[in-house]
Formats: sequence, C-alpha cells, structure tokens
Amino acid sequence: MIEFFDSIMTLILIAAAIWVFMIWRGLTQDWMPKELRVGRIVMIEEDLRTRFPFAVVGRPDQVYQLENGLHVPVENKNRSNFKIHETDIAQLSLQAWLLRRNRLSTTHYGYVAINNRKTGKRRAIRVDLLDDKSCGHLITRYLTVISHKAQPEKNMGVKCSSCGHRAYCY
Repeated sequence: MIEFFDSIMTLILIAAAIWVFMIWRGLTQDWMPKELRVGRIVMIEEDLRTRFPFAVVGRPDQVYQLENGLHVPVENKNRSNFKIHETDIAQLSLQAWLLRRNRLSTTHYGYVAINNRKTGKRRAIRVDLLDDKSCGHLITRYLTVISHKAQPEKNMGVKCSSCGHRAYCY
C-alpha cells in the first residue's frame, strides 16, 4: 500500500512540475509578438559567415522562421529602459544581411528584445532594418576605421564607453 501511495505521489509531483513549467513558459513568452510565438526558432547563437563581398562573421542571438518562410533576427538586450539605439538597428541589419548571404530569405524588420533591469519586464520592439547597400556602407566604414584610414566619430554617450574601439577616438 505504501508503494502505491508513493507511486501516486510521484505522479502528482511530476504532473505539478509539468503544470508549473507550462504556466511559467506561458508567462515568459508573453513578451513575444504573435508571429514569433507561432513561428519556430531555427538558430540560437550560431555563427554565420560570408566571404563576399566582405569577409564577415556574425552571431545572431536568435533567428525565427515565420509561417511564411521568412526569417527574423532577434537581438536580446539588458537595459534600464526600452530605448532602441542606432547600433541595435545596425546589428540586426547586418545579421539579416548575413542570413541572406547564407541563402535564407528575411523580413525587412527585426526585433530587439529588451529585458528591463529596473522592472524585470521584457518587451520585443520591432525595428525596420537597413537595406543591403546600407549594410555594405556600414561594413566599409568599419573596415576603414579599424585600418586607421578614417577617424571614428566621437560619441561621449553610453555606447562610446562600452565600445571595443574606443582607443581609436582618444
């Protein structure tokens, strides 16, 4: 009788754990736009490469494939606000450019998924992406700056203080 009771309790605990997980997952997914929820995640932190017209390597945080077959890059950020920076748009645009260079069709937009450090809330903000020509200009500009053929634009903001190339400006 005790073994039967133990078996029943084990099943109840497993069922409760599954139920809690399902509730937790539902609560943690409420930040997602519907198109991402019904789509499927096809990449998490995977390297993408191309050699033409530039040698570029990138690693999107996440890539979702929508029901229509198009791919959407999602970039995760931890911030004290829900502000989008130009660098977010550039980063997502270059990720989409890399996806296309790897024969994956993309949307003209991506999402910045921001975890707000102050409130604990998470929100996905849709942003329009740059076209391939603009991505080419970004890459060319980056290459000229790191080869010391051009000076970077000085920026005294938060983005500047966290930039890996800050030494070039000072």
